[in-house]
Amino acid sequence: MQQLRINTILQGGKYKIERVLGQGGFGITYLALQISLQRKVAIKEFFMSDLCSRDTNTLYLKICTGESEKHVKLYRNKFIKEARNLARLHHSNIINVIDVFEENNTVYYVMPYYSGGSLQEYVETNGVLSETEAMKYVRQIAKALKYMHEEEHICHFDVKPANILLDDNGNSVLIDFGISKNYDESGHETTMTPVGMSDGYAPIEQYQQKVEDFSPASDVYALGATLYFLLHGKKPVSAVHRAGGISLKISNSISPELKEIINASMKIIKQERANSVDIFLRNTNCFINSYQINNFDKNIIKGKSLSELEYEAIAYYEKNDIQILNQYGFFKQKKKRQASTIWASCIICFILSIIMGAIVIEHLGIEHSGTVGFFIYIFAIILGIYPGLTIGPAIIGLSDKTQFNDLAENIKKQFIKDYIEKNRK
Repeated sequence: MQQLRINTILQGGKYKIERVLGQGGFGITYLALQISLQRKVAIKEFFMSDLCSRDTNTLYLKICTGESEKHVKLYRNKFIKEARNLARLHHSNIINVIDVFEENNTVYYVMPYYSGGSLQEYVETNGVLSETEAMKYVRQIAKALKYMHEEEHICHFDVKPANILLDDNGNSVLIDFGISKNYDESGHETTMTPVGMSDGYAPIEQYQQKVEDFSPASDVYALGATLYFLLHGKKPVSAVHRAGGISLKISNSISPELKEIINASMKIIKQERANSVDIFLRNTNCFINSYQINNFDKNIIKGKSLSELEYEAIAYYEKNDIQILNQYGFFKQKKKRQASTIWASCIICFILSIIMGAIVIEHLGIEHSGTVGFFIYIFAIILGIYPGLTIGPAIIGLSDKTQFNDLAENIKKQFIKDYIEKNRK
């Protein structure tokens, strides 16, 4: 027996196994009940199916041969490192780790359970996605990868529809960091563990094991391949076969903008691909600002899901933000607030100049009602008006910058809400 039985209890009654969600070469993932909170969770168990077995009575994990022990230990440490990597990643589109523990001579880590399944399952059940919906999910994963690359120096190396879950709000969540790699600040790998590959989604350098240097371009290839699957319902031809001369066939129904994004992302030669996810995101922005806006202008809203409407609303706002802000009264409010700021600063500077003039007159022993005293007051007032009209508003206006940004963001949210309400079925 390889898998834990249904109703197996782990951690002294903390978790109860309900069923198997999936199994790979390095682990088994279970649906379980976290008993204390009465919530569903996913538990991943380290289990190398080719090298390990399980005692049916004790559930204790056994290594098949002595020669395999070193190999199993290497990947067990990598499994623990995977859990630690996930625990330190904080992004809304990356799965997070709830718990890590050792039991049955192996290691487990616990994650939230999402009933929506993977993007692969979603497409297999419901058919290919629309371009807007596909772009929504791919861009969310791209932003997660951007965070991983730039903030943590981690490459995922296994981005594919089966490793992207749909959460309870219909957003995509990246999972399975089993073959991910950490890199140091200089861009060199911190472990020498070989990297696996998923046929159709892995770039040629993964097949060649040339990932010793930090390489966001490898994840860019997988992003393009994932987008291909979402739009075609099948995985693209593998990088090895493409390198051998087999071409990547893209459906004629795909818009020219998305064809270009797929082709640019899935270049066989790594140096010809985008070397950062940021470039991928900018390329997809071009799609939003052209094709999607054309669709809006053609008024093909009917029949769209709420997520598609939200995506189109954001796209329209990004192209027409000045017009929309003006429509919702942003600039009137801003002008009114700035005028109040200038008047307040002028009054403050005027009062300060009068006080300063009085201090100077008093210090020099001059009569306040005399001619000299009069001119000193005038001079002080003039000196006070200049900062009141220039430096004063600049200083006081700094405090308004955050308020203006918040006001613009609230208007954006209101516009999206209004757009969806206006165009939903």
